[in-house]
Amino acid sequence: MPGIGVITNQRARMHKLYPRLKNRLSFIVGRGGDVAATRSLDDAERAMQEFRDAEVDILAISGGDGTAHRTIEIMLKVYAGAAPPPILLLPSGTQNMVPASFGIRRGSTATLLATIARYRHNVPIPVIRRNVLKVNEHFSFMFSLGVAPRFLEKYYAGRTTPAGAAQLLASYALDGIRHGQRSAALFARSEGEMRVDSGRAQPINIAALFCSFVEELALRFRLFPRAGWDVNVFESVLVHGTPLQVARALPWLWAGSRRPLSGIQRFLASEIDLVLENPEVYTLDGEVYPATRHFSISAGPELRFVVPGFRFRRIDRRLRTDRIGPWEMRYLV
Repeated sequence: MPGIGVITNQRARMHKLYPRLKNRLSFIVGRGGDVAATRSLDDAERAMQEFRDAEVDILAISGGDGTAHRTIEIMLKVYAGAAPPPILLLPSGTQNMVPASFGIRRGSTATLLATIARYRHNVPIPVIRRNVLKVNEHFSFMFSLGVAPRFLEKYYAGRTTPAGAAQLLASYALDGIRHGQRSAALFARSEGEMRVDSGRAQPINIAALFCSFVEELALRFRLFPRAGWDVNVFESVLVHGTPLQVARALPWLWAGSRRPLSGIQRFLASEIDLVLENPEVYTLDGEVYPATRHFSISAGPELRFVVPGFRFRRIDRRLRTDRIGPWEMRYLV
């Protein structure tokens, strides 16, 4: 039985706070797989190659959202066109937006326990089918330009906790209501041309652009309620309004409402080509990348994500789901 391969990022928040977390994951996996502790991308690539050679049934990633997208980039490189195994995201970062979008809100150990109990007893496990974004040469779940990277730069300079993010967001919202300078700087405009799918290039003057294949931002903002509906189609949010308009829209954005909102345009797309007049920094799954002018954003490969204990809700009726297993005709008691 090939088992479950776990890649842990020892620089992730939970692994720093609890250095023995890797040992707990190893104890849970036992002889049914392996846990690789990594501190660099080279470490992760070596572990990924070993897991491919062993033909693991499930690949688990313990870290934050940035760890997940970096590890998936390595996985796509190592598997090089071959079908990769289903992916289990073990929340160990600061915000854990991606696993939360898939309904995984418990910690790493509880999520791994729920998965391995089903795996060892040969019980089929639900999976969600979801594309990743291809942004220039990178793969990720979420892309953002403008407001988000500027906000994150301030956030990473302060308290990098959910409470710190909520406090910073509230201070910017209050400053926007007062027409303050801080929110005005956050909403500085980017100009250029944007082409969506096969349409014509259109001039833009925007404060932010988001593209995503997952539903949630940090703090449970369901900014992209349609992100998982269709294969090869991601949801985009273009912000062209004032800070006051965005502050007024925050409750609706948090609730995942699809109603029209002043100063905000939302649409579905399979490909976006964006050329800016001036280079801008951008984010992929919460990581800030160096400034550039040209962005080619498209649907990347569709992958399978393990969601142990997944239960359909009314809002999930359009998700693409499947099951993996059983793996062999042997039941462990």
